[in-house]
Amino acid sequence: MNLRQGWLLLFSVLFINIGHGETLPGKTGQAASSKSKPAPVRKVRNRAAKHFRDCADCPEMVALPGGVYLMGSPVTDQEGQDYEKPRHEVKVSGFAIGKYEISKSQFAAFVEAANYNPGNECWTMEAGKGEMRSNRNWSAPGYPQDSDHPATCVSVDDAEAYIKWLNQKTGKHYRLPTEAEWEYAARSGSAAARFWGDNPDGACKYANVADLSLQKADSKVIPHNCEDGYVFTAPVGSYSPNAFGLYDMLGNVWEWTCSADSGYGSSEEEKCTGLLSRRIYRGGSWINTADYVRSASRYGYIPSFRFNNVGFRLARDN
Repeated sequence: MNLRQGWLLLFSVLFINIGHGETLPGKTGQAASSKSKPAPVRKVRNRAAKHFRDCADCPEMVALPGGVYLMGSPVTDQEGQDYEKPRHEVKVSGFAIGKYEISKSQFAAFVEAANYNPGNECWTMEAGKGEMRSNRNWSAPGYPQDSDHPATCVSVDDAEAYIKWLNQKTGKHYRLPTEAEWEYAARSGSAAARFWGDNPDGACKYANVADLSLQKADSKVIPHNCEDGYVFTAPVGSYSPNAFGLYDMLGNVWEWTCSADSGYGSSEEEKCTGLLSRRIYRGGSWINTADYVRSASRYGYIPSFRFNNVGFRLARDN
């Protein structure tokens, strides 16, 4: 499958799971099992990372050491997709990444301070039907949220506007993470499908996924067989962190990166792409079954598009 059609797969999966109560061929709607053994990965130096903020209301950041890791899905991974392959070795320089996804209150502070208008149109999944709606935006994504939930219905363009404002405020160089940086941070030294292991049964301890809570709100949902306590998004930091001390790297909301959806498989360190390129987003969300909530999961779409299950977290040069 062409990665440029990945968004179609993502939301066709949502439509199938929620709209029809059916599953993809070869999927059960429950956690898929994986019997493949993870490939070895080089150890990451000193996981006791430095945490910092550049201002009182700035996002909390975690400084990560550079390292080399295996990016993507191995050919033996039964859950892996073709556009997550080939698995390849990638070197990542040291950088900092947000401890949490950008929250609704953080985005609201930017909107007010910068007098920013992010628009009033967002693709949402509501009552089993996914479509672009003109009455949906970051403040009204189609489901209830508190201020500590992740900002959604935010495009790459919106995220870049937030970043420009924050850089002017702090004098630092914040940005979206590259795809390689994002997966490096999500894996936190693990070569398994998820940072907690290959078995998806632990999803509800570590991630907000399509679960029994969501099924209670919509009986058409075929959930993962566990309960994470939240129907839609959860407050950032609600679940156990990975080995780097990062929260919600998998689940809750997909996260935009600054990488284009082309050139996958290179061992060279990625750089951020231009604003006009299609962008990759990573990590799965509250509406996805756990087999899609994996460190290697990747999809791409145009930077002006908004989804109510996609948000972002920041990176910053050290």
